[in-house]
Amino acid sequence: MGVVTPDDIRKHLKRGNVETALNLARSGSRRSPKDPNWLDVLAQSYGAARDFRKALASFDRLIKLVPNSAKPLADKALLQQQLGEMGAAEELLRKALSILPLNGSLLRMLSVSARLAPDDPVVQKFVLAWRDGRLPDNEKIQAGYGLFKALRRDGFAYLNEANQLQRKANPWSIEARRQTVAKLQAAMRAGTWPQLDHQKSGRVPIFVTGMPRSGTTLVEQILSSHSEVSATGETSLTLRAAYSVLVANKVFQPVSSLSAQDLALIGQRYIEGIDHFHAPGATFTDKSIQTYMVMGLLHHILPQSRTIVVRRDPRDVAWSVYRNYFESGTHGYSNDMADIAAYIATVDDMIDFWRDMRPDSFLEIRYEDLVRNPEPEIRNILDYCGLTWEPACLKPEENTGSVKTLSVDQVRAPISPKSIGGWREYAAELEPLLSSLGDRVTTWD
Repeated sequence: MGVVTPDDIRKHLKRGNVETALNLARSGSRRSPKDPNWLDVLAQSYGAARDFRKALASFDRLIKLVPNSAKPLADKALLQQQLGEMGAAEELLRKALSILPLNGSLLRMLSVSARLAPDDPVVQKFVLAWRDGRLPDNEKIQAGYGLFKALRRDGFAYLNEANQLQRKANPWSIEARRQTVAKLQAAMRAGTWPQLDHQKSGRVPIFVTGMPRSGTTLVEQILSSHSEVSATGETSLTLRAAYSVLVANKVFQPVSSLSAQDLALIGQRYIEGIDHFHAPGATFTDKSIQTYMVMGLLHHILPQSRTIVVRRDPRDVAWSVYRNYFESGTHGYSNDMADIAAYIATVDDMIDFWRDMRPDSFLEIRYEDLVRNPEPEIRNILDYCGLTWEPACLKPEENTGSVKTLSVDQVRAPISPKSIGGWREYAAELEPLLSSLGDRVTTWD
């Protein structure tokens, strides 16, 4: 093996080799204690290993070493946001903006930590630069979301332009998505599935799935507040494990054509992946968003698993998706109102498919019921998961685990129905979206 570099460690982190990355980062930083690159990967490795105290301390050393660099300030602020330390994150982000005053990513991050006012000097600086043509398109993409949060209705034009720019940079078509759903359903529906000789397993996955912005993070926080449950966040392992067997030469294979050993391999790869990347406890949540695509099959393979599908008024889901920034290339539908509505239709179609084919493989809950009347809904969830009642599940805001999703600020607040119907304030601006959703909203009125 050649000389290990910080980039090698970043690759290990991307692949989920956290323990290897941390050991190599420690060794490298001991050899080069004043090298910013080694300190950076050391901090990132501690964060991935969930040793947040050492991660924050490593960022502090890095910030002291390169005081005129905005990146370590932003990276530490991001970790503080994930830990719920919003005030400390705001302070760091304002320092970073003094170094890079027109960085759109920093403004968007600041809008998560702080309730920005229209007359905030940072906001005004971006507004003037945007109007004067001094803000490049790549900075507008993220700045537009931050300006909307600060200016609300007066900032809707910035939000629209940011979405249009991101859509232009990442073209997306609903047709490919519709074909994927149709072909997957055909592969699931064709013939009788092989039966597995199930061995008793000590691992109990609780899959939490649904549309982004539907309340899945809240449900995971509720469950991981239970003394017997640990959270893994969004692993993406459910789809990867399933597709590793289901897809051959880019084509879905009929499940009936697979052997029991083939199906068992899906479960094996999923559990091995969880143990390799996350090493959770015996009972754990996995909030991989697209688990609904294969949830009936997963329950057939891992009958001890539980799946919770979170449903929410599609108007609130769609509006939240449109006004929040997703990393480019991850949710291509999110930048166009008609596309969001069409994508929601494909999610509903997939859930309807499993409700018809494998109705016992999942539990559906409504976000609105959960936040309006938490205790009975949470008791129902715990009963379904085979867990005893614990009052801590009523207070997920006291859960000290890190949150790495767009809901990082909401889940630090007590359960509340205040976000229900948020789309109504912008009904006029959202007319294209509401028209595209059509009858899909009738059951929510």
